[in-house]
Amino acid sequence: RIAARLRHLDVRHMRISPDATRRAILLPFAAALISTSVPGAALAGERGTAQTVGLDTGSLIIDPRALNAERGLIWGGRERCDPTDVACTQGGELITAAGELPPPKRPVGYEVTDRLKMSFVVAGEPAGDVVVALWRPAAPTATDAFVRLGRGMLTTGENEEPASLERSTAVRILRNEAVVLGALRKPGGSTLLVAGQTRPQRVPVAPPKYDDENNLSHDAAGWLSVRRGGGSFEFVLTPRANPALDREWLIIGQVEEGMGLVERLNTLPTNNYDRAPLATVQLRSVTVL
Repeated sequence: RIAARLRHLDVRHMRISPDATRRAILLPFAAALISTSVPGAALAGERGTAQTVGLDTGSLIIDPRALNAERGLIWGGRERCDPTDVACTQGGELITAAGELPPPKRPVGYEVTDRLKMSFVVAGEPAGDVVVALWRPAAPTATDAFVRLGRGMLTTGENEEPASLERSTAVRILRNEAVVLGALRKPGGSTLLVAGQTRPQRVPVAPPKYDDENNLSHDAAGWLSVRRGGGSFEFVLTPRANPALDREWLIIGQVEEGMGLVERLNTLPTNNYDRAPLATVQLRSVTVL
């Protein structure tokens, strides 16, 4: 049938007669291309879907990986590593993970008053625990608020459901600068009548404000700090020394165990918009020790 249609092709002038369509001629060539072993990235093209992570449709159009399941993930139009892999970094390139850095030395004059164990989940899979030690004398009000948030008992008004760190997620990851956590999924609060609204509105617990100060600097990996002046539930774990954080962040404690996990979070790939990790990082539970 194809041969019959090809006879209608005017080779001299490279024109196609009305009896033969371009589709009829190109179809065999397209079938031949699909049947050959062409890398999935080539089919995906330079303008491939930016994020096909997690797709498993078996469709060459929706998921180029269906051509060869062993070629790895395709995102950004090229082969990339799994963003939940400890060795997968920004840009999707596999690297040798950096060694676990030691926790910082406790500042002179500060005794541990509270300890919290934070259990993390990355992309739905348990990733491990980070144990942090806090020093109330360093920042009494800020530390108290952080402990109450960890216990799931933080309120700032009357008749409020308390806010909790449980199930909170990572805000952004600035590689070798800061791992910012504390996007609450359980913000608590109360239902109130708000001016200008016809229906009662859910008002979350307001982040407490404080005027705590100390002279501690982010001069090592493993510090835990919160926003100076309060007004936010975000907190930082430092993957490296970064004194530039001193201006906006106040140190209230340090990592005692789990620096390896901090390094894993530090190297997770992020998007180019707000530096949020491509794999969901969730603080599944917090235990006060």
